[in-house]
Amino acid sequence: MKKSGCLLIAALMTGCAYTPSDPEGQKSKAQPDVFDIYTQDGAGVDIAENWWSVFNSEGLNALMVRLADSNLTLEEAALRLQRAELILRQSQADNIPDITVSASGRSGKAFDTGTESNSTSGNVGVSYTFDVWGSREATQLGNKLSIDSQQFSRRSAALQVQGLLTSEYFTLLSLEQRLAIAKQNYEAADQLYKLVDIRFQEGDASGIEVSQQQNTMISARGELLRLNYQATLSRRAIAVLLGDETLTAISGEEKLLSFVLPDIELYQPAAVLKQRPDVQIADIALKQADIDVYLAGIQGLPGLSLSGSLSVSDLLDLASGWSVSAAISSAATLFDGGRIDAGKKIADVDLALAWNNYRATTLSASQSLLDSLDNYAYLKAAYELDVASMENNARLYRLAEIRYKAGDIDFLNLLSAQRSWFSAQLSVITSYQQTLSAAATIYQEAGGKPELVTL
Repeated sequence: MKKSGCLLIAALMTGCAYTPSDPEGQKSKAQPDVFDIYTQDGAGVDIAENWWSVFNSEGLNALMVRLADSNLTLEEAALRLQRAELILRQSQADNIPDITVSASGRSGKAFDTGTESNSTSGNVGVSYTFDVWGSREATQLGNKLSIDSQQFSRRSAALQVQGLLTSEYFTLLSLEQRLAIAKQNYEAADQLYKLVDIRFQEGDASGIEVSQQQNTMISARGELLRLNYQATLSRRAIAVLLGDETLTAISGEEKLLSFVLPDIELYQPAAVLKQRPDVQIADIALKQADIDVYLAGIQGLPGLSLSGSLSVSDLLDLASGWSVSAAISSAATLFDGGRIDAGKKIADVDLALAWNNYRATTLSASQSLLDSLDNYAYLKAAYELDVASMENNARLYRLAEIRYKAGDIDFLNLLSAQRSWFSAQLSVITSYQQTLSAAATIYQEAGGKPELVTL
C-alpha cells in the first residue's frame, strides 16, 4: 500500500508542462498574397525609435523630446506596463513555499474556586502546492506575454502621438507660410488697386475694375483672418499633445519647404508588417488564448499540496512541549455538472476568435500600409505638378502685369493671372505639407521603419 502511494505521489509530481500547440507556420497563412513576392529575411528589421529624424527638422526633434517627457497618453501606457510587471512578480511568489508564524496566549479564572490558568502556544507552518500539470508555469508565461503586450501597446501609443505631433507641426508650419504668402498677396493686391485707381482717375479704367480689385482685397483679408484662426487652433493642439496645462502656444520658425522628403521604397517586404505593434499584440493574444486552452484542459485533475508545522505548547517553557507535523493532500474533481467541459469549449472558441483576430489584423495592416504607400506616391507626383503650375503662373502674372501697364490687355486678364498665381503659391505649400504628412503616415503604418530606396 505504501509503495502504491509513493508511486502515485511521484506520478503527480512529475506531471506535465505546457507546450504551445499553435505551429508558427500557420501564421504565414495569414500573410496576404500581395506581399509574397516581396518577402525578405526580416532578421535585420528593427524599429526606429526616432523615425521623425528623417525629415531633418531641429524643431520637430525638440518637440519630440518634450512629448516623451510630458505626454499623458505615454504616461498612462507606462503605468499599464508597470502594472503588468507587478502582476507577474505577484504570480511568481507562488514558486516559493508559504511560511506562516502564529502565537497565542490565554488567561482564565474559575469563579467557584478562584483558580487562575495561563497558557501560551506558538506555531510555524510551511505549505507548498506543487505545479503538477504546469498550470502555474503556464499562468506565469501568460503574465509575461501580458508584459510584452503592454510594451507593444506603449509602442503603439508612442507611434500614434508622435504621428499626431508630426502632422500637427507640419500643419502649423504650412499655415504660417501660407499666412506669409497671403500677406504678400494682399500687398500685391493693394499695389494693383492703386495702379487701377490711377488709371481710373485718368479715365483709362472703369469703376467696375476698381470695385473688382476691391473685392480681391476683401477676399485677401478674409484669407488672412481664416489662416490666423487655424494657426491658433493648431498651436493649441500641439500644446495639448505636449501635456502643457497652460496651453502655451508655440511658433514654428522653420520653413516647411526646407524639410526632406524621404525616399521610401514603394514595395515593402512582408517583414515590415511583423514589426507593427497591432500585429504583435494580436500574435500575443493568440498565444495567450492557447495557454487558456491548456489551463481549461487540466481543470479538475488531481493536484498535490504539502504542508508541515512546528509548534510549542508553552512559549514560556521552550524546553518542552514541542511537536512537529506534516501532511500531503491531493484532490480531483469527479463531477461538476459540466462546468469544466463548458470551460474547455469556451477556451476553444476564444482561441478561434484570437486566430480570426490575428488574420483580420494582418489583413487590415496590409491594406493600411499599401494605401499609405500609394497615397505618398500620388501626393509626391501631385506636388511636382503644383510646383510646375506655380512657376508657370508666376511667369504669366509677370507678363500680364507688363502688358497691362503697356495697355495691351484689359484688367480682367490681369486680375485672372494674379488670382491664379496667388492660388498656385498656396497650393504648393498645402501640397508639400500633405506629402510630408503622408510620409509620416507610412512610418506609422510600417511600425516605425519602412524600407528606403537604396542606391
